[in-house]
Amino acid sequence: MNLTSLSNDAAFWDRFAPFYHKWASRGAYHKAILQEISRMSEPGWHVLDIGAATGVIAVPMASFGCFVTALEPSGGMQELLINRLSSLGIHNVQIVKRTWEDIQITGAAPDLVIACNSLHLTAGGIMEGMKKVFESGAGQIVLVTEVNQGIAVDFKNINSLQKSCEFLYIRNFRVDSSFHFDSMEEVRELEALLGRNLSIDWEDGRPCQRDMTDIAVVWWKRRDHNS
Repeated sequence: MNLTSLSNDAAFWDRFAPFYHKWASRGAYHKAILQEISRMSEPGWHVLDIGAATGVIAVPMASFGCFVTALEPSGGMQELLINRLSSLGIHNVQIVKRTWEDIQITGAAPDLVIACNSLHLTAGGIMEGMKKVFESGAGQIVLVTEVNQGIAVDFKNINSLQKSCEFLYIRNFRVDSSFHFDSMEEVRELEALLGRNLSIDWEDGRPCQRDMTDIAVVWWKRRDHNS
């Protein structure tokens, strides 16, 4: 399942939230992303997660010892994240139900801003979203986005938006974005929401939509950031 091909309508994400949680928890899409972020991060950091969804990054970062501000405008996503934090007994995540366009960074800048498959949904797209990220004063910045999915991403143009950061690296990964279903009923429910039929195979007696996605992980560090 390719995230950048999905609707940018807020009501869609409220309805899609349970399916997103099932897709993320049953698959391996975020494994390489989390490995990169944990490798570059430090416990105790204040992390701002833009478009936190159901906590696929916020929860592991909190468990790693970071203090996370999870920015998530979808009520459906937020409800699932609240329930997940409660069931795991995690208390170092603050949920903010606002869009990136609406929020203002006040006080100390975060040590790390994470934008994972979220900025293409903001007004002005990735370019405007990243301009604001660079202006946040964050110590480190990571942009994760799908590539080769019909949305043009010019990383040189994105890098030109900033004046105070050092470009560290860009790494490309091909990740498994398959959706593993419990039943055909679940498949039909998602098809009704998406308004299209899914190509279904069978794996261990259960339906599966097999898919692969190319992603880029891009990292910057503020020149005066000590960590």
